[in-house]
Amino acid sequence: MKTFKYTARSSYGAKVEGVVEANTQDEAVIQLKDDGYIVTSIEVSGSEHDIDLRIGSRKTKDKTISVMCNQFAIILEAGLPIVRTLQLVAGQTEDKTLHEILENVADDVAAGYELAPSFEKHGPNLPATFIESVRAGEQSGNLSLVFQRLADFYRKQSETSGKVKSAMVYPTFIMVVAVVVVAVIMIFAVPTFKTTFESMGNELPAPTQIMIDTSDFLTSYWWIIVLVVGMLYASVQIAKQQSEEFRLKWSQLGTKVPVIGNITTMSCSSQYASTMAVMMTAGLSASQAVEVTSRTIGNYYMGHELASIVPDLEAGRPLGEMLRKTGAYPQLVTEMTGVGEETGELEHTLEVVSDYYDFEVQEATARAIGMLEPITIVLLAGIVCIILLAVYLPMFSIYGDFNSTL
Repeated sequence: MKTFKYTARSSYGAKVEGVVEANTQDEAVIQLKDDGYIVTSIEVSGSEHDIDLRIGSRKTKDKTISVMCNQFAIILEAGLPIVRTLQLVAGQTEDKTLHEILENVADDVAAGYELAPSFEKHGPNLPATFIESVRAGEQSGNLSLVFQRLADFYRKQSETSGKVKSAMVYPTFIMVVAVVVVAVIMIFAVPTFKTTFESMGNELPAPTQIMIDTSDFLTSYWWIIVLVVGMLYASVQIAKQQSEEFRLKWSQLGTKVPVIGNITTMSCSSQYASTMAVMMTAGLSASQAVEVTSRTIGNYYMGHELASIVPDLEAGRPLGEMLRKTGAYPQLVTEMTGVGEETGELEHTLEVVSDYYDFEVQEATARAIGMLEPITIVLLAGIVCIILLAVYLPMFSIYGDFNSTL
């Protein structure tokens, strides 16, 4: 498909310039005539705007997108044209990838391209929520409002994920230290005791012998453990790529695991509610909003089940009822969605649900971490005690034998 740059007259006689994509020039002219334009000149665009695979190859942080959207909202509200707005925001963006995306999008828009397709072309890794909201805002003429809602949305996302990550720092540090301590003892300390015990010539107690055998295995065959873990991981990833059924079952299992599964379900419920609220504020229909939202859900199973109700919504069935039939979302989510539909306050209701689950995710994560810290410490202490017991048992045995000879 080629890109054609055209000049035309609207039905009101106004001069219009832009670009259109079609297989041939005749098809492009017919398409423009169907849109009510009288074409005065048309030619193949000199720039095909090929996608640079380097652009957008790294996921842009939510906080960075929030700042960018806030700048868009403020500048557009001041009345500046979109091309100048893109240039100004690009000049203030410190993220090099996003800066390049904005510059390329500004060039496209100046050449007559629409904003959302340009973002989609030059920023393939930009979130679907951002692209589709911009598309809807562009069509409705409410770009500044949409950008403000996106700024709030991504700021909230960034704050929530930041709190969870901060809470995970200490328990992660403890677990790493525990693994390192045990590894150092088993690989470096135990072999030293082994030499001493063997020189005594006595039969070693069972715990000591097990510890020595374990140490020998870790020292000599550690690569087998790494290989097995690597093969298991690779097998799961390959199976997820090649089998849709396995991928669904695997991701569904992620919602059933004790503690973690509950956090996953609540997090995805929050993603559903917050993204749907933004999409519907931007002007998308329920079916369009659900289709976009399904691509942003962190759990594949929950996203797949959400996408499966799109045909039902297009047929006119209610969102709350269809969501309940999937069985993938908590009852509170489905009931509140239904209430929002009935009262005509779906956007506000979804925002309330999102705030509720954001709070619950933080609380559940804090409780899980509160349980993890003492468990890790007790486990580490138990391992160290077992190792010390295995080391001292031969000494007690030798001491007993020595007293019996006196």
